[in-house]
Amino acid sequence: MDVAERSRARVQERLARLEQEFGSTAVDQTTFSVGEGAYRNAVEHSREGRVDVHAFVHNESGDVLLSEDDGSWTIPQGQTEDAERPAHAAERVVSDAAGVECTIRDAVRATICGVRNGDDGDAETVYRLSVVFDAEIDSDALDGSDADTETTGAAAASDAAIRWDEAEGAAVAEFV
Repeated sequence: MDVAERSRARVQERLARLEQEFGSTAVDQTTFSVGEGAYRNAVEHSREGRVDVHAFVHNESGDVLLSEDDGSWTIPQGQTEDAERPAHAAERVVSDAAGVECTIRDAVRATICGVRNGDDGDAETVYRLSVVFDAEIDSDALDGSDADTETTGAAAASDAAIRWDEAEGAAVAEFV
């Protein structure tokens, strides 16, 4: 079995597990080209069965949690490790990035990403899975601070920079 077939089979297997856990989830597909190094990373991550995860974490007001990542404000995102379930990975990523705990409510969208080697037109497309989750902040994770405060509760203890943005805010628009 070649790289494309193996990676496609892994994606389909992960999608089936996601459906067992959360029911029907919207699935879309995109294909893009990357440089040789990024392509090799995509192949390796596919072999390892890694899934990209993104978490929309809402507070009681409906605002979305953002964490600072290399000077930009983004929703928490990362990848599964080993045989980790994507939902568990999303909870871990939120904890690591923002220092707060959350509970996953649903898988909002899954995207099958076809990754092509832009430096080698003969290289096979490798397929990856990216899942966006909807989550809520664990109510005891916040210390009652104002929702606009950039660092709250457990995040203050971990020195994580976080803020809350309206769900329609520009910082979250690219994922909606």
